Amino acid sequence: MPKILKLLEEDHRHHDILLSILENQVKDAHLTGEPDYDIVSAIVDYFLTYPAEFHHVREDRIYEKVAARDIAAAQEIGPLEEEHEACEAFIKAFAAALSNVLGAGIITRSQFTNAALEFIESQRRHIRMEESIFFPTALRVLTREDWDSLDADLSDIADPIFGNQREDQFGSLRQEILDWQSAREPANDHVPGEQKLRL
Repeated sequence: MPKILKLLEEDHRHHDILLSILENQVKDAHLTGEPDYDIVSAIVDYFLTYPAEFHHVREDRIYEKVAARDIAAAQEIGPLEEEHEACEAFIKAFAAALSNVLGAGIITRSQFTNAALEFIESQRRHIRMEESIFFPTALRVLTREDWDSLDADLSDIADPIFGNQREDQFGSLRQEILDWQSAREPANDHVPGEQKLRL
């Protein structure tokens, strides 16, 4: 598999973990009183930066090559840039809801929860589309030379949570990920192919 696709699929696994942690934070808030806003804020900061500035850019470059090779295949995938714009609109809406909760804004718990769950579902829907339609179509249409060109142009930008160049601001979130993984370990003993992330 091309290196760029491996990186994108790995990003998706990481994003799914963060979405699950966020979902737990929001849904468990009725038991704990409040979510851990430090964790929620770190997840929001991550989705406002890394996916928009690096992950989606890489996908857009693949899409451009698909469209240049086979316009019908690009139409089969659909307007990917618009998909990415919609993803950014959902995270910005949730970031605004979080800002209202943490600041002097007026927002109900239900509004905050709904904004979080809409963001989570939009991300999961987007990941499903890419992995079931976009990536397989790109593999079918693009040539070895296309993939070599994409791989050669990859920057060394590392994921600020899961990569080698970890940022201090995500320290608490990394610990939350480790705790989340530990809590799931017994249930995953017999899941073939599932690997524990190394943080």
